[in-house]
Amino acid sequence: MKAAHPIPQVVADTLLQLGGDDWSLGRDLTSGSRVDVVVVRLRTDLAHLSDEWMWVTGHHPECLYPNADEHLPCMELRVRVAALRRYASAT
Repeated sequence: MKAAHPIPQVVADTLLQLGGDDWSLGRDLTSGSRVDVVVVRLRTDLAHLSDEWMWVTGHHPECLYPNADEHLPCMELRVRVAALRRYASAT
């Protein structure tokens, strides 16, 4: 399903502080817990964009190598578009 509404514009290096209800899937994360992630990019390249969820890649805030070319993002998690819109309007 393609997103019917505009994709939120959250810039790289934005710190997302997400509550347990703001995200649903993420590698090595505990469901329902608070998660902080520094955005690398929003995954707008995926064919199954929706109005409710979007994949975000990023780094843990304490990551020592966020700008090293050979260091891939530490995290990828599925975030509610509503949570991303809160940050897009603040930037």
